[in-house]
Amino acid sequence: MASVPDWLRACTDAWAIVPLVHGGAMGGALVGAIVLSRPPVDRALDWEDFDLLRVAGRQAASYLAEDRAHAALADAARFDEFNRRFAFILHDIKNLVSQLTLVARNAERHADNPDFRVDMVATLKDSSDRMNALLARLSQHGPVRGEPLQPVDVAAVVARVATARRAQHPIVTQGAAACALGHAARLEQVLGLLVQNAVEASRAEDPILLSIETVGDRVSIDVIDHGCGMSPGFVRDQLFRPFVSSKPAGFGIGAFEARQLVHAMGGALDVVSREGEGTRFRILLPAVASLEVAA
Repeated sequence: MASVPDWLRACTDAWAIVPLVHGGAMGGALVGAIVLSRPPVDRALDWEDFDLLRVAGRQAASYLAEDRAHAALADAARFDEFNRRFAFILHDIKNLVSQLTLVARNAERHADNPDFRVDMVATLKDSSDRMNALLARLSQHGPVRGEPLQPVDVAAVVARVATARRAQHPIVTQGAAACALGHAARLEQVLGLLVQNAVEASRAEDPILLSIETVGDRVSIDVIDHGCGMSPGFVRDQLFRPFVSSKPAGFGIGAFEARQLVHAMGGALDVVSREGEGTRFRILLPAVASLEVAA
């Protein structure tokens, strides 16, 4: 009786215990038990009673096992969401560190240049804002809910990204004003990821071009570099796979996260690259004017 729980020994009307066995008849797992009280009519149990209790026990056991499996899957999904978010945040932290390192390195040579000091202050402010945004993302528990799409001044977002990165690397912008449907913060994050990749792939003297163009019913934003480029096989099979990178110290998250963010805004991300010549990433977002006409 040492293995019998105290609550069961204290139950004076307990009559029978039905084991809840899930799985095969020989190798099934005991997931619980049902304690039956004494029936109003006391009689001996026959084989039909035992078969009925066995079937009912296995049915109840299957429901309990299914409920536990759903709970385990829900926990796994929450951990997967946390791990995914943390991987993105870790990649963003790496980019911030790289950006600040380059600013500090250039400050040793250009600290006396007033224009450089202006760009450096803008870069530091941008880095501080991005760190605060990372802390806000870390404080979120559970999946990030979708936000309604809004008109975005694409030229203003491109200008902010270019201004923040010019202390790190030469940035050139071109193109007319355009308005697209999306999220300004997400678009700025995507451009930051793509510009960082372009900077890491380019020589210090080769500028990065950010170009805006309206193509039919979509707004196109190009991020063009003249760096080392990528092979067709890498672009086709590995570029947008998480944790795969052509850079020795790369996390393999930037392109994957950028495409996820663009898709969340209803857009598309294309890439053209040639080894030794450079790479062009193209963001395509719905143009606001064309949507209003269609409506």
